[in-house]
Amino acid sequence: MKPGDIVLCHSTGIVGRAIRWAQRRDYSEVFSQYNHVAIIDRVEDGVAYIIQAEAAGVTNDKTLESVAPGGSYRIIPLPEVINCEEFLEFARSQVGALYGFTTIVSCALDVLLPESICLRKYGTWICSGLVAAALMYAG
Repeated sequence: MKPGDIVLCHSTGIVGRAIRWAQRRDYSEVFSQYNHVAIIDRVEDGVAYIIQAEAAGVTNDKTLESVAPGGSYRIIPLPEVINCEEFLEFARSQVGALYGFTTIVSCALDVLLPESICLRKYGTWICSGLVAAALMYAG
């Protein structure tokens, strides 16, 4: 486990269950067991801290152990083709940005009405969008 690793999370709450249901409905079973994604930001005294998009916005003050209470997580090493410094630079630059509640509503509508509505608010993030943008930024 090191900075830049990606963390796939499986939480036990109702929102997590709803996300996994929607993913199973539209996508492969391979990753539909997960409902959240985060990035390992730093490891201090053996404790890993993550960057994530959560209801409070993009944060970097939570520990890896707190990310999926009652659930589990899987650490995925950052692909070698991705520049780790740039990946973390982008993710860290987004700390403090707002959460994409409009995006979540749009995703929910996409499950019910595929390809009919696309709502996004610039400068906001959901977890998967944040990680995807950081990956694109870094190559």
